[in-house]
Amino acid sequence: MRALKRLMVGLLILVVIGFGIWLSGGDSNFDEISHAERQIGIELDSRMVDVGAIELHVVFAGPKDGEPVILIHGFPEFWYMWRHHIAALAKAGYRVAALDMRGYNRSDKPAGRLAYDFNDYAGDITGLMDAQGWDSANIVGHDIGARVSWQLVFDSPDRLKRAVIFSVGHPLAFAASTEKSDVSWYRTFFRLPVLPELLGRTLGPSMTADSMRSSSRAGTFSEAELDVYKAAWDREHAFDTMLGAYRNNGADIATIPEDGRPKIPVLLVYGGQDKFIPLDVAMRTKTYLGDENVKIYPELSHWILAEDPDMTSAEITGFLGKVIE
Repeated sequence: MRALKRLMVGLLILVVIGFGIWLSGGDSNFDEISHAERQIGIELDSRMVDVGAIELHVVFAGPKDGEPVILIHGFPEFWYMWRHHIAALAKAGYRVAALDMRGYNRSDKPAGRLAYDFNDYAGDITGLMDAQGWDSANIVGHDIGARVSWQLVFDSPDRLKRAVIFSVGHPLAFAASTEKSDVSWYRTFFRLPVLPELLGRTLGPSMTADSMRSSSRAGTFSEAELDVYKAAWDREHAFDTMLGAYRNNGADIATIPEDGRPKIPVLLVYGGQDKFIPLDVAMRTKTYLGDENVKIYPELSHWILAEDPDMTSAEITGFLGKVIE
């Protein structure tokens, strides 16, 4: 009985603290653009772009007449995760557009779960292409951004040239996999009402940073770098709306052909130490992309892009420039 009382008191204290923080914060003004420019040594063009229903924050780099490459981040990241890849692609002559997805960092944060369907995320990408006058573009996605990329691969193949997808395998491979990740519980937790937001504003930043650190190769995320992420999570209470993809992830992609094969060239790059996506999913993806278009790096994790930006940049530029016979 005493243990139960202590638990109830503890929960009450957490709720009180949580609501106190709920009403505060959200005013981060950290300039991650200048910070990234100093890190990668190139000038970045940061602006808000009207993509239709909302405005997205997009960071551009590279020659304006270069072949377009759109970089789509995952949870809990934002455009900054691509900074080294932006530099590599811009130097290779591509016109790079790295966005904050809706609900993240500087982009608009529409209210309500219905605003975060994968059709909405995908529509933002084609809306960005329309705003820039791009009939087609290459896309690169990771994590939630990878799922958005698969949506575009099958729903809008006429708008895409090629796609490089990190970590998340083919949707049919994912559905058929008999393996489960050790940390899949978080997808269920994020769907709970109120509690994820409450914890997000109290323990969320430290817990999320600890999760990134513990599930990646040692030394991948420094404390200083995680502080950059925490500033983005706090901006306009972005952590609340970052959960949108888990709150309203919509139906399966209806446009996948029976044989599951994309109409455009697609490369999957996967880290064998991924604690979020089972290896079995990557292996099954070979059925749809072919062995040569599934690259597995056994020593790397879900955070493969941060762990080895040079190798992953080379995979992207190599595939985009590859002659397909």
